[in-house]
Amino acid sequence: MPRIMTIWLPRWPVQRLLLEQPELRTLPVFVCRRNHRGLLTVVSWAWALPPAERPGTQAAVAGWSRPRPAIRPGMSLAEAMAVLAPAAGSWACRMAHVADEDTVGDQLALETLARWGRRFAPVAAVGPSPVDGSAAGSSDCLQLDVTGTARFFGGEQGLARTAVWTLAARGLHARAAIADTPAASWAAARHTSELAAAAAPPASREHGRWLNRQQRYVVVPPARQQQLLAGLPLRALRLPAEVAESLAEVGVEAIGQLLRLSRASLRQRFDRSVTLRLAAFLGDLAEPLQPPAEADLPTASHTFELPVHSRDLAADDLPTLCADLVAACLRPLAAEGKGVGGLQVRLEGGSSRPPTVVDVGLFRPVAAADHLVELIMLRLSRIQLPRELAAVTVAVVAAAPLPCRQRLLFDQTGAAGGQAEPQAGLQAAALLDRLASRLGRAAVVEPRLLTDAQPEAAWAAVPIAGVAGLPRARTAASRAAGRRPAATSPAGGSCRPTFVLPRPHPLEVLAVAPEGPPVRFRWQGRLHDVARVRGPERIETAWWRGPTVRRDYYIVETGNGGRFWLFRGLRRQTWFLHGTFG
Repeated sequence: MPRIMTIWLPRWPVQRLLLEQPELRTLPVFVCRRNHRGLLTVVSWAWALPPAERPGTQAAVAGWSRPRPAIRPGMSLAEAMAVLAPAAGSWACRMAHVADEDTVGDQLALETLARWGRRFAPVAAVGPSPVDGSAAGSSDCLQLDVTGTARFFGGEQGLARTAVWTLAARGLHARAAIADTPAASWAAARHTSELAAAAAPPASREHGRWLNRQQRYVVVPPARQQQLLAGLPLRALRLPAEVAESLAEVGVEAIGQLLRLSRASLRQRFDRSVTLRLAAFLGDLAEPLQPPAEADLPTASHTFELPVHSRDLAADDLPTLCADLVAACLRPLAAEGKGVGGLQVRLEGGSSRPPTVVDVGLFRPVAAADHLVELIMLRLSRIQLPRELAAVTVAVVAAAPLPCRQRLLFDQTGAAGGQAEPQAGLQAAALLDRLASRLGRAAVVEPRLLTDAQPEAAWAAVPIAGVAGLPRARTAASRAAGRRPAATSPAGGSCRPTFVLPRPHPLEVLAVAPEGPPVRFRWQGRLHDVARVRGPERIETAWWRGPTVRRDYYIVETGNGGRFWLFRGLRRQTWFLHGTFG
């Protein structure tokens, strides 16, 4: 019996936007569709980190808690703002980030993610889109044929759990469900909360837990979808909105009620889509999965005649094999002037072992086989190889055009205007690739300046390499069009210190007047006499951000030549050291 796993990515347009612009996580984000009259309709929205959920903020300490606003897809943007204002305050509406819907970008990102999902099953495709009226739009889920592959992950529960938490480690919130048909798994994945509220039938206890406590994944036992999914609403069948409304008028609001009606009466009284969706739900109508096209993303593999033991391989056997496979993948890309933006390497073990899959993300497109092989071996050195190897596959999961640079007729490397700067850029990109492969993409970050007066909120650490399975973030020029753009220089200009402490350090300060500049302070067990002082510089956050931050900053120079950045908190009149100059 076939088994299908559906991975649903709630609010997918917003999730993709937050991956590209992590600095938007503290703001309400709306993705809207613009009609021919210019009216903006909400497609998806989210507020990843409201004030109550930010660790260490004054709002969280003070118990800032308000109910989540009930904003639904299909609302106009004006209606959504009217709902957000009473729930979070008018300041949230002024800070909200509004982006236009990008259905093409969402679809391309899902196709890339489907190729990445082949680590769980050989057949992975983009799932169907919802068809319930205002929520209709591009797809937001993946569907995988996991027939026979669950045993590699310790059963279907282990497979669903691994898929959900692997995506969570990459910054994607997902819910998964496994059932007999694509329609049944699609319905179960979108209604895990309703299924968790229902008591598990006694027959399902033999199959395992009905739902885990995080409500992230669910496994429908074979041939049990009619009984266990009977309480789900009709929208779980992807019926058109007008058909669901006509069924509700006669008292049919759940799948179980629809199943009790005869097919003949349904064909006579309602649209034929009702019987078609029921047939797909029960498995009477086949819904084959359509994997994304592979014309522009090459794959190369090598299958051994007999499985070989990893310990029997010489030191250069695996690098040589990977070099041949990478070269085979680069040949079709070189003809199109493209380079590799991301690789996936699959090591197939024995019949009883799951495949080992590693991802290689790149800072910029690369067409050098030696560099790619080096990155693959760095990633493989961090994991334990399978005991036996049956096949090795190298697949390109992302490709992009190579940057074109005008070459010089004569070698002017040492002269002004030569090729030193481009060469240094290539070397820096290669170093970043090696660091990301050795330490992991999340460990290699770059500071991104933000237009915020408060020093702690004036920058964000963003992974410098793209997330595997998704395209890279947009350029700085496109980010500048957002509500909170990246800054080109610190808010205070040259008045900011070279080194800023992660957290301001309390100081014992002696001042002539209660609100005057400091004349002496103690730091690291030593007394420092202030010779010169510059300031104060008043930094105060906007009132719509919640509890305000009010500080007076001073640049002080001590008698022995040290320069420090001090501030006095105006609320409690306490002094802190925030940075040093040199």
